[in-house]
Amino acid sequence: MPSMVNSFILKVLPVIKYKKSPNIMNSFVKFIFIFLLISCGDDGPNCPGDMVLPVEISPYNPYYNVGDTITFSSIIHKLIYDKKTDKFYDASNYSFGPIISVFSLDSINRYGFKSQVNLYCDFIRQDDFKMFVDTLDNKTFIGGDYLLEKDSLGILFKLKLEKSGFYWISTDSWTTGDSYLQNNHRFNCRGRYIYFYLQSPKENNIQFMQKFRNIYPNDYYLSDSISKFYNRAGYCFEVR
Repeated sequence: MPSMVNSFILKVLPVIKYKKSPNIMNSFVKFIFIFLLISCGDDGPNCPGDMVLPVEISPYNPYYNVGDTITFSSIIHKLIYDKKTDKFYDASNYSFGPIISVFSLDSINRYGFKSQVNLYCDFIRQDDFKMFVDTLDNKTFIGGDYLLEKDSLGILFKLKLEKSGFYWISTDSWTTGDSYLQNNHRFNCRGRYIYFYLQSPKENNIQFMQKFRNIYPNDYYLSDSISKFYNRAGYCFEVR
């Protein structure tokens, strides 16, 4: 990288040396600074890699009845192993910012493809855990953050299923890629991207989404199921 920058400077300097205006020189110096920052500052070898957090949904049953209750949880040790640097990082002060959405697979045209937790289920908050239902842009979702308890970080809540139909639960993070919220901004490291995988059950029941593939949003997510479904701990089920 340094040789490339030196070559670039040698090519540009003959043009600049004939320009007497200090504004041009100042602009050139700023450009070189920005160029070096972009070239060298992003995610070096000592910066930790991305995080993958486990999600569990129980009890497992691809078919539930109205009135059934399911438990959503994600529990991790505060020391997270990073494969990229082969080190453990203390995530006690991280903000993971989980966002859990509940989408309808078969009534999308009626409600739009927006999470509607309050329409489909009753959120049952567990004491001490920092999870809540929030509303934004006509969609309701479950948000909050992981709770530190001794050496573990976790989220836990329950959903009482209130309406029959086919549904998809997905998990994202509003802090993904934000190095400051993750105390990861030193040494020009970018924020770590946060992904979620369904640890239990192993069955994601993606076939329910395929059943309604003729509906555009479902087809869109199936077109890249790894990043749009599996990396969001995707879980489909039917409520009868």
